[in-house]
Amino acid sequence: MRTLIMFLTAGAVAFILPAARAQLPNASQQIQSFEQHNQLEQSAQSLLVTNIPSLYESETSDVGPQSVVQIKPRRTWIEAYGDEQYFYTDNMFLADHNKQGADVLVSTVQAALAPTPFQIGNGQLAPRVGYQQQWFNYDLARSDTAEVFNLNTGTFQTVGLDTFDFNASTVFGDLTWRQNNWVLTLGTDFRRLLDSGSYAEFYREYVPRWSIMRELPLTKTTGLSLGYEGDYRATETQNPPTGFGENYNDRTDHSLVIVGSWQLCRYAVLQPFYQFEYSHYTVVRRDDFLNSFGLTLYCPLTKNVALRAFVGYDDLNTDGFFAQDYQQLNAGGGLNLFIRF
Repeated sequence: MRTLIMFLTAGAVAFILPAARAQLPNASQQIQSFEQHNQLEQSAQSLLVTNIPSLYESETSDVGPQSVVQIKPRRTWIEAYGDEQYFYTDNMFLADHNKQGADVLVSTVQAALAPTPFQIGNGQLAPRVGYQQQWFNYDLARSDTAEVFNLNTGTFQTVGLDTFDFNASTVFGDLTWRQNNWVLTLGTDFRRLLDSGSYAEFYREYVPRWSIMRELPLTKTTGLSLGYEGDYRATETQNPPTGFGENYNDRTDHSLVIVGSWQLCRYAVLQPFYQFEYSHYTVVRRDDFLNSFGLTLYCPLTKNVALRAFVGYDDLNTDGFFAQDYQQLNAGGGLNLFIRF
């Protein structure tokens, strides 16, 4: 028999699947936050590749006279990515009051057909299609609990925060055009969010997306990226609130992003960032305004392995009935492996 449970935290709603596993109310927003950090890392990698300073004067001239040798690069076709991100959040349920803190582990594996960009005219075109799997695990270091209300029995019960663990499966594809310091991307994602106990699906979305970015080198070690990102999310939510259809989370998102990059040394880039996001829900009456601030330290250990540390603060204002204003602070670190062949 299906059990329906509501998590009571100033309006946040969670549901229990047949295997008695809860659905995190803001699961899709956790995915968006992770994607944001990925985009910041790509910006840092670009700076390290194109703008690495000499460690000392005449470093490049101490090996004697050199002749120009042109080497045709070998084309690669496959990229693979693995990442572990561990951080603390002071507001796991995105609540306005009675915030619940938790430690979070996000594990990601990804593989894609992504050939080396093709030179077309004065620009480069990079196609990509692949698959990503993520696992979100809560409260690994502690044993905190939350009070939930069982609508079937009409009683409260206590559950561990790990009850809200979930995973995400994503098929994605995109085309990126780069010319001079302009970057244009068109893509689409198909994502399913699954309970980590029974792997039952509780949410899915189809996401056409687009972005345009302008990279502005300022000095030899500093740069600035300005961009716009947009998408439309066609969603299906299992067990929607009474009176709402399964697509009540349909929305379009529009963001303005500013990212600074300061190369502290050959192996470290400091990145402050700001993002303003406007989300308009197309089925229900709801508009969200999100301001995000953060700072990331990105440190490559080798060509393929990198460490990062980050802190971020989110402030959201909404007029949604099943949502609420909130502030959230996240801080932690991550380790990733990226290879091409």
